[in-house]
This record gives sequence, C-alpha cells and structure tokens, in this order.
Amino acid sequence: MTETFALFAACLPGLEPLLCDELKDLGAAPTAVAGGATFQGDLRLLFTACLQLGTASHVVIRVAGFPCRALGELERKAALLPWSSLLRADVPARVRAVCKRSRIWHSGAAEERLENAIAKGLGRAPRRAEAEDPDAAVIAVRIVDDHVTISLDATTTPLHRRGWRLATAKAPLREDLAHALLLASGWQPGQALLDPFCGAGTIAIEAACVAADLAPGRLRPPPCRHLGLWNERLWQDVLTAARPEPTIDVSHLAASDRDAGAIEDARGNAERAGVAAAIEFRCCAVSAQPWLATPAAAPPNGTLVTNPPFGVRVAGGEQLASLYQSLGHRLQGLGAGWRLAMLAYDVRMARRVGRPLRSAFATRIGGLGIAAMIDAEVTAKGPDPAASV
Repeated sequence: MTETFALFAACLPGLEPLLCDELKDLGAAPTAVAGGATFQGDLRLLFTACLQLGTASHVVIRVAGFPCRALGELERKAALLPWSSLLRADVPARVRAVCKRSRIWHSGAAEERLENAIAKGLGRAPRRAEAEDPDAAVIAVRIVDDHVTISLDATTTPLHRRGWRLATAKAPLREDLAHALLLASGWQPGQALLDPFCGAGTIAIEAACVAADLAPGRLRPPPCRHLGLWNERLWQDVLTAARPEPTIDVSHLAASDRDAGAIEDARGNAERAGVAAAIEFRCCAVSAQPWLATPAAAPPNGTLVTNPPFGVRVAGGEQLASLYQSLGHRLQGLGAGWRLAMLAYDVRMARRVGRPLRSAFATRIGGLGIAAMIDAEVTAKGPDPAASV
C-alpha cells in the first residue's frame, strides 16, 4: 500500500489562491490556510510538488501533531515517531523550535528534548548539523496553545531559489513573486511579453521557462535526498514525466533596463536557466525600448509585466511620478491589444500610469507591503478581488 503523507506547501502571504490552483493542477486537493496550503499525497506527489510548484517557498512533511503541556511529555511522545525511516544516518540533523502561548515556553529546552527523543527512536544520537550546513535535515517543532506540530522540510533549498539566479541586480525580485505576477497577469505562453525594468531578468526568465515547460525546480537538489524517504528510481520517473526534452517556444519575450550591469546579470541568469535564446535583452531607458519607442515594431497583442522602481534606484517625488506617467503613455501607444501587470509599493504611484487597475493580490516581503496591480478587465488564474483602485 502506498504511504500517504500530510503535507504543507508554504508561500508568501496573499499567494495562497495561486498556490492552491497550482496544486490542483498537480492532482492534489489542497486547503488554503494562512501562509500556504495543506494537502495529502504520496511520495510521487511530494516529489512532483517540489519540482513543479512556482509560487511555493517550501514543502514540508507533517510528521506528527499532538497536545502537549510538558517537556517530558514532548520527549515521550516524540520518541514513538518512526525516526529511523524518516532520517538518514549519514546526514546531520538540526532541530528548530518555536513556542507561543504554551506551558512549554523555552524553545531551547524543547529542541533539546526533541533531540533526545530522536536519539531514542534511532537508538543513537543524531549527527548534529553546523548552524549553516545547507544539506542538513531540518526538523521544525512548533508549539502553539499547548499543541505540538513536528515537520520535516522536504528540500534543503527554498523552492523560490530556482538555481539559475546567481547574479542579482539592485532590489532583486524573488522568483516565486515573479511567477505569481505572471499568473495573475493573464499572460499565456506564446503571447508577447515585455519588461522594461527587468533588473536581473527574473520576470522574463520565469516567463521563458513557463513557455518552454521547464520545471521550476529542475536545477535544485532533489527533494528528500537528505531524508530516509529518498527514492532515486521514483525521482527519475518524476523527472521523465516532467518532460525530459523540452523545446523552447521562441515567442516574443523582451526585457530591458538602463543599467548595463543589470543586463549583463540578466543575460548570465538566462544562460544558466537555458532560455537565453528566447529573450531579447537590451540596455536602454524606457523611452528607447524598441517596442515602446516604435509601436509599429511591436507585436499587436501582449502583456507588459514589470516591477518598476519605487524610489531607490530612481529618485522619488516628481521624477518617479514622471517615469510612471511616461510608462503609461508609452503603453497606451501599443494599442488596445496590450495589457499591464505591475508590482506596486505605492498604489497611488501606480495610478500615475493612467489605466484602470485592480489589485490581483497583496503580500509582504522584506518588510514592505506589495500589491500586484493588473488591468481591471483582465481575468487571470487565481484570486479575483472585486475592488478596483
């Protein structure tokens, strides 16, 4: 009988509906919760989720959950778990505990007791990982309101790190957020896409990977290889099913930035992602971008998807407002066949583009609140808020 696991896919707040749609496409039956989605699945679905999810940051295995009010009780109950089948003897482990509103309030003591429990379950003390060991098995203990949840991270690398973005320009955009913006924009493979503030090229590269049907996790270390659940044959089957010989759909994908160093970084990232041939990169200002400067040269239909400056790389105030107004004017020149999707740190500034926009999702990253603003008439996959701005 195939073993089924309780799984949790984590994401940035606000991306839960998009993540649930991705999980449904993989055959899961997710339930959205704050910060992600819960679902049940076997090892094949676990491997597939880690490989294919574009909006997730982590996938974790829920090992156990139980009420607990004392450290001795935590150690006793945790020792009964099947640690010998979950952990590998040759891989170091690290325990991390969080305690909130519980009789067990000391996270360090909780970590020590769980380490003792694992040692009892394994019949030996687990190898302790160094603080920054990237290949360690991470066991997370969350104790909230006297209830313990024990989880194992299925990967050693966060899922938003694709493996190709080794060079980053100023204010780099996370790959999972770029993927979410693409989903919300309504853009589809085969359609034209333009990013005139591309930075390290994250949006255009994510779009090219989607167009080429390249799995987001193809360049990361395999999931569960650091755990006792690792199955090499099954992983190879999942890779084969994910399309072993993808072909790049060379659609109209253009990206530009006025920073020459950013364009050099973007080209290098695209090379590592295997999609350099699909994207036309240019070092130029917005006004000099070929499609925006000469609309007759642009495809008749497409989507401008971008993360514009918000006052760091370009000075704020009237200079920034003028940049947004110019972007809206240039986009208007492309005609009715073009749509807009942009990240906004200041919704009032986003209005300067002069188009009716609505919020597709809102999230927080790096302490900043961010909204994905798309054309009001666009119907995209994922959340569909009624309010326009």
